[in-house]
Formats: sequence, structure tokens, C-alpha cells
Amino acid sequence: MSSEFFSIVDIITLPDGANYSYQEFLNVLLHAATSSTDSLESASNDLKSKVPNTRIPSADTIFNYIKSNSIEYILSSFRKINNEIFRMMKLKNNVHDIAIDFHDVEYYGCRDTLCVRGIKPKNGTSWGYSFCTLDVIGNSKLTLDVIDINGLSKDYSILMESLFERVEKMGVKVGTVYMDREFFNRKVISKMEKYKVDFVIAAKSNKRIKEMLERHRKENRDTSTVFEYKFQGEEQTFNIVAVWDKEKEYSIFATNKKVSSIDTFVKQIPEEYRKRWNIETGYRVKKDFKIRTCSKSPVARTLFFVVQCIMYNILNVLKSVLDITAYQMKSVINQDIIKAVKEGVNSLSNITVRSFLECLTRYNKERRRALRARLRDL
Repeated sequence: MSSEFFSIVDIITLPDGANYSYQEFLNVLLHAATSSTDSLESASNDLKSKVPNTRIPSADTIFNYIKSNSIEYILSSFRKINNEIFRMMKLKNNVHDIAIDFHDVEYYGCRDTLCVRGIKPKNGTSWGYSFCTLDVIGNSKLTLDVIDINGLSKDYSILMESLFERVEKMGVKVGTVYMDREFFNRKVISKMEKYKVDFVIAAKSNKRIKEMLERHRKENRDTSTVFEYKFQGEEQTFNIVAVWDKEKEYSIFATNKKVSSIDTFVKQIPEEYRKRWNIETGYRVKKDFKIRTCSKSPVARTLFFVVQCIMYNILNVLKSVLDITAYQMKSVINQDIIKAVKEGVNSLSNITVRSFLECLTRYNKERRRALRARLRDL
């Protein structure tokens, strides 16, 4: 499955006269992403030791192939692969909640390295590579898009426009957009109004919000509340939902959803925002497919992050028809890579991914029908 998805469009273009095929490159790349030998160097050496006298490119050769590509090509390939995944899962014409976030990959080398930027301090560093990600959350989970923002300022207007243009091209119908407090600014909310989508954002407190909450506490004591708000100089209004908690005092959310009643709203909005934690879970799962490197190449760094996202998407395609974990998927892939190196990838299966998914979907449907019939008989 992984090989077929990565071959919908080659994730990189090999240079003219390359000594190895795309599949031979892919064997090492996927071995690095799915085994304990989680770097290209160790993955290549591991395959050579397990399957001697076979054609396995070295890490240096693979890096040379990668560096001959561009970040734009890799991200374009990722989006084409995602379009096919989205079609296979039959998610078009359904309404999906989405989460937008910044994903930082820590870097421990020289901070003057090309495209390295300041990030939130984490794991002993405040430097790294940053990507803006768009994820479908809820019952179906997919990373739909990645935008490389390294070497760029965080222009929220351009980011929002780029993301929503791609969402529209993919045929994704957006329900509610969830974002963390970094997105609580006038540019983002202005774009949400332009695209006429509901949003829930973890809001930052500021002087005006603090004053409003202080007046509320004087009049109503320590209770949750909802009030209308707008940024200074702006006409667009939205709701601030302030949820009282003895330990944290107020947790604040911004939303353009209509208030039915304050009592209902202060329970509803925090509960809805918890959906965004799916994206945090997704980050942890993606790390199961991380390829470690000391390379300073922005192209290689982008490719390795995109590989994590594709493998995460493939896992969720499988989860739509199978009860499977990332560990189980990685284990099976590694067994198959050894066979693919020995006998060729065509030795693994003669069924397409689409046929495989359709067969399992029909099988699961029949099992549920049989179970319901048996329960009726009881």
C-alpha cells in the first residue's frame, strides 16, 4: 500500500542517469521511516546486512537524489497523493471539521543554518524548522496540506488564503475550523469571515478582555460568561467565551458561532475545542515515522516531514477498515521491504489499494449484518 501511494506521483524526481530506480530509493526511505534504524544511513546499512548482494543505494546517494529536487515539487507531490487518498476514503461532499496549526521540528545545529527559525522552546532548543499543517479531525483523520514557512514571516492572511484555496480544490466541505491561540488575531478572523466558516480559537487575554472580565466578576462573581468582542479598528464582531476554572481562572475562546444560551455555550465551546486535541495525538503518531537526520538541507528536512504525514495518512486509511496500530503497520512494512528487496515489490501483492479497501469494506459490512441478525435471533 505504501509503495503504491508513494508511486501515485514520485515524491522526488531522480536525476538523469541515476544508478538506482525510484523503488530502490523508496525501499530505503520507508525502511528508515518504519524501523528502529530511523536514519537513512542505518536503514541502508541494515538492508545491506539483511539482504547482501542486492542493489541498495547508500545514504549519500539518496541525499544527492533528494537535494536535486525542490521543496515546491515535494509538497506538490504530497498534495497529489492526498487527493487520491481523499477520493479512496470517499470523503468528498461530506462536511469535515478541520484544525490548522504550526508544527515545529527541533534543530540542534547552528542557528544561522539556512531556513532555521526561532520556535517555541522545546526539548532543549528554541530553533527549528516550521510547517503549517491542515488536518481533518473527527471520525476521519488526515493531514490534508503542509505549507513550508521556513525563511518566511508568518503572514496569516496569505496562509489562510493558501489553505482555503487548496481545501476548495480538494472538494473539502468545511464545518468548523479549530486553531490555537497563536491564530487569535484580526487577520485570521477577517479571513474566516471572508470564507464564511465557523471557527473556534483559543484566545489570548489582553488589556480590554481583562477589563471586561473584571467587570463581570464584580457584578457576577467568579462565573463563566459570553460577551461580544471586536478588535480595535475593526467592524467584525465575534463572541468571547470565558470559562471559569478555580485553578486556571478563565479559559478564553473566540468563536463566531451563535449563542443559544450562555449556560449551554460555556459548556459547548470548550467541549468542541477538545476535538483539536486530535491534531496533537496525530503529531505523536507521526513521530513514529520520523526519519532522524543531521542534514542541513531544507529539501531533505521537508521530505522527511512529508513522509511522516503520508505514513500517518496511510495508517488512517487502514484504520477505516482495520483495527491496526502504527507499531503493527510498521512491523508488516518492514517484513515486506525485505521481500521487496529480494524479489521485487510486485511479489508482495497483485491487488490494488482501492480493491483491497473495497473488499474489506464489504467484508466488514457483511460481518455487521450477520452480527445484527444473530442478536435478533437471541
